[in-house]
Amino acid sequence: MCDHQTSPQTTTVSKVLCGLNVEIFTYPSGEVLLRTVDAYPVNRNDWHGPYADAAQAEADFVDRHALPVLTPEDVRRRRLNGTLTKTREYGEMVLAFHRWTGATCLTPFIVRPEARA
Repeated sequence: MCDHQTSPQTTTVSKVLCGLNVEIFTYPSGEVLLRTVDAYPVNRNDWHGPYADAAQAEADFVDRHALPVLTPEDVRRRRLNGTLTKTREYGEMVLAFHRWTGATCLTPFIVRPEARA
């Protein structure tokens, strides 16, 4: 983790979350913005927030990068409608909107019978 001052009233902290380099910018009021650095696609690098504090920003980032959790019924339904497919390299993946960028992407998933929608 690297702390450095950007002005007497604001700070930027660089760290790694979910395997990605992020910057957390804190205003004098305590509100926080968070963005990834050098990630693809480039809109992943847009600032998100404001958040009440750094802990809330980090928790939101981690939550948005968590794997989708599907029930067996979700898996069955997605196979039928074509939003779950088997890839040669990674096995079954689901087509979803990335919760950080909003872009569609293929992503691995977790199956849990008790998963909530």
